[in-house]
Amino acid sequence: MKKEFIIVTGERMIDVEHIANQVKKNCDISDAKYWGIYSICGLLLRLRDLYKWERKIKPWEEIDHSDLMDWVEEKEINWKKLSEKEFQNIEIEGNEYQPFDLKGINKTLKPEGFLYGAGYAASMKPSFFLAELEESRMENGYNIHVLDKESARDLFTTPALLQGNDIFGRKEPVRYLLWEKVKEVKTTKEKKALKFAFEDYGLNEEKIGAKPESIADKMDRICEEELKSYLSHEIGEASDKVFPDEEWRELIGLFPHTKIEGLVRGTKDLLADTNQKGTLRHIIDNRNKGSLGFYVSLLTGSRKKIFPEIATAYWEFREKDDWSVIEEAREVGYNKAKNYAEKLIEIYRVGKIKGKEWIEREINKTILVSLNV
Repeated sequence: MKKEFIIVTGERMIDVEHIANQVKKNCDISDAKYWGIYSICGLLLRLRDLYKWERKIKPWEEIDHSDLMDWVEEKEINWKKLSEKEFQNIEIEGNEYQPFDLKGINKTLKPEGFLYGAGYAASMKPSFFLAELEESRMENGYNIHVLDKESARDLFTTPALLQGNDIFGRKEPVRYLLWEKVKEVKTTKEKKALKFAFEDYGLNEEKIGAKPESIADKMDRICEEELKSYLSHEIGEASDKVFPDEEWRELIGLFPHTKIEGLVRGTKDLLADTNQKGTLRHIIDNRNKGSLGFYVSLLTGSRKKIFPEIATAYWEFREKDDWSVIEEAREVGYNKAKNYAEKLIEIYRVGKIKGKEWIEREINKTILVSLNV
């Protein structure tokens, strides 16, 4: 007989499995509608991780590729059925909530040790999850929620996200990300910053090459530390006053799944990374060499194009062990991100009168060309 996960509180019965199945349905609908936003390689990687998560396969364990392909085929068939469906309301204890009503849903779930998340990811893909709540705390005026085991998720995962005054930190996506980087260290000699990041956390190539089970506890501790960096990014984003949220969202909405969206998101992210409450500030204040190595090695897209100074500073730091080098680079990065944000805002405000095509031309001509994006 199938065992149901039901929490009893006083006279109430919270059927978490029932809630999770509803959230999963919306996750499937989102994936069915938006899987095409990913490159073939990106989609395959996300499908592989989702397969592992659904089958409760540990991040480092190998998978049977024939089973994976059968599962992918089943997904595709299901997606075809769901691609025209609308997102469903979430029913809890006889009450229905709209799928983006985090406040209403979490008012019921949080006392029972669970949190629900919903928002818009890259290319405005709706994203949903349900997870066990490990800890909630106040930090810098924001509600920080650390989440562990997830009962529902979609193709898109992110280590942390900001929703209003709430910041969610998701351990499971961090674990999958870090174990993927362990594989990269094993298979390539190119990513020296990544190799140094693991070494700074006490995992040299010999230890990484051993049985994964032997470093699992160490990887969990690295996950704990790296999650702090991701949370600091969200605090930095919440603190950013340079790029107004409304105009940022409107620009992304105008150009979803384009280089302009990547530029706008990258600029906003870099402001969060480099401001006085963001990622690099956290890393510098805590003198965390491992987090610095991960930050440099994982920097991609527009952020990497705008902020090459951090890579130069990192290698100088490796020689001098002088954190002022990183602080100087942080200030440079912030000023550059601020400059790009102000240009984007100016173009957008003028473009409200001149039209979308003019905005696109101006951003391409004055920013993207110079960045060679």
